[in-house]
Amino acid sequence: MKTIELPASIEQLAYINDNLRECMTGKLAPLLLKTQLVVEELLANISSYAYDGSAGVVEFSCGSVTFDGKHFLRISFLDHGKPFDPFSVNLDPHASDSIDDRPIGGLGIHFVKTLSTHYMYSRFSDTNAVDILIDASDCNKSNEK
Repeated sequence: MKTIELPASIEQLAYINDNLRECMTGKLAPLLLKTQLVVEELLANISSYAYDGSAGVVEFSCGSVTFDGKHFLRISFLDHGKPFDPFSVNLDPHASDSIDDRPIGGLGIHFVKTLSTHYMYSRFSDTNAVDILIDASDCNKSNEK
């Protein structure tokens, strides 16, 4: 798995996306757009809330893994900001509301949950860890034809 450490800033998204394109070649390429959306939402969350406006760092990892005999793309973010489990917040994303009636925000983590096969938050020492698995099994099948 490739790991990079960078400032916890949404301005780093282009750099992360460049790394995703390098990581997601061949059979993983069909997952690139979905993965970029997930990564953007998680990075935006960290850059907006983890450090309360102070400078901080984030560690980003990307790679393929096998879990229970299935092939997945794994995305991980580590930060040393304040404790926050984005998946424990029960946000009503108003997904069924019309665009005029829907409040701004609240859909990011909903998208992450919807687009991911598995998602997990953990806190150890002073570190927030978010791990995402995206099923890549279908990519293997479609490329084998």
